Amino acid sequence: WEWKEYTKATSASMPKVQSWGWNNDFPITNITWEQAVEYCNWLSEKQGYDKAYSKSGPRYVCDFDSNGFRLPTEAEWEFAARGGRKSKGYRYSGADDLNLVSWYVENSEARPHAYGSKYANELGIFDLNGNVWEWCLDWYMPDYYAKSPSQNPPGPNQSHDPNEPGMPKKIMRGGSYLCSDLYCEGYRLWWRMKSAPDSAMSHTGFRCVRVGLAPEKM
Repeated sequence: WEWKEYTKATSASMPKVQSWGWNNDFPITNITWEQAVEYCNWLSEKQGYDKAYSKSGPRYVCDFDSNGFRLPTEAEWEFAARGGRKSKGYRYSGADDLNLVSWYVENSEARPHAYGSKYANELGIFDLNGNVWEWCLDWYMPDYYAKSPSQNPPGPNQSHDPNEPGMPKKIMRGGSYLCSDLYCEGYRLWWRMKSAPDSAMSHTGFRCVRVGLAPEKM
């Protein structure tokens, strides 16, 4: 529903319809990283905040001091998925039983489901495991965290994939309705996936974050 509102207000298009059709409560999928960023900027302007993203040549640059919406950094995503300062140390985001908190290959019927239809985690956030992979702000660099700042790392300035040099990738987290925990480990809270920022996939969506909220609502 939120993406439909965006397309009504802008020249943006709906993505290719999937076999399950349109459902206003489903997460939007088949959205590129770049489209997700444009949505964040539009939402910021709509709600009276400063845009978090600007363009420098072909690339998007994030202003971390902006009060507007953006994609979470990988570190922010994982901190939230683990329950933040309220973490109880669960194996998955919100429980040790994946069925309680996630739509995945064993229960999804090969499609996404309505947001919030499983249990939330310790912070009251839904679907951080399963349903759809979520784009993060960060470029992919396999050894970034070996040398990153220990507090709130913002992610690398560029992508480096030794397996595919010259092909920049962005990070995705959380797993999807197609993942098997035993096969791809997509639900483990440390598991990372990567893809080109202009790629769109039926199992990948995004969520927005914004700084400056009251601590109890972060």
